[in-house]
Amino acid sequence: MKLNVLIVDDDKMITLLHKVIVVKYKICANPPLLFGDGKMALEFLLSEYNSNENYLILLDINMPVLNGWEFLESVQPERFANNLFVIIVTSSVDSSDKQKAKTYPQVIGFLEKPLRAESCDFIKTIPAIAPFFY
Repeated sequence: MKLNVLIVDDDKMITLLHKVIVVKYKICANPPLLFGDGKMALEFLLSEYNSNENYLILLDINMPVLNGWEFLESVQPERFANNLFVIIVTSSVDSSDKQKAKTYPQVIGFLEKPLRAESCDFIKTIPAIAPFFY
């Protein structure tokens, strides 16, 4: 099985760093797709989404145009099948953000920026997507 990875963050340096990390630690088979805001990622999904493929979205919360919360509202299960998985990757340390993230069924994890080797090891153990790595 293949897992398409989308990195959604308005910080270009973080986006490039996360791209290098997910490739190095084999989170994705193909190079990840990079988006500078939630609107660009949503437009991609609306035009390219395939219910026979699986998507892991590494999503920042605070972004211009369409922030992470607005993006999550737009990708609720009735619009997309159960093959879309979101991990919030943020610099926010606000516990209310973690609690809010738990209210979205697609959110399977909450990590602090930047991604590191340990973050990738953790991602590979999340039950919803672990089968993609073994």
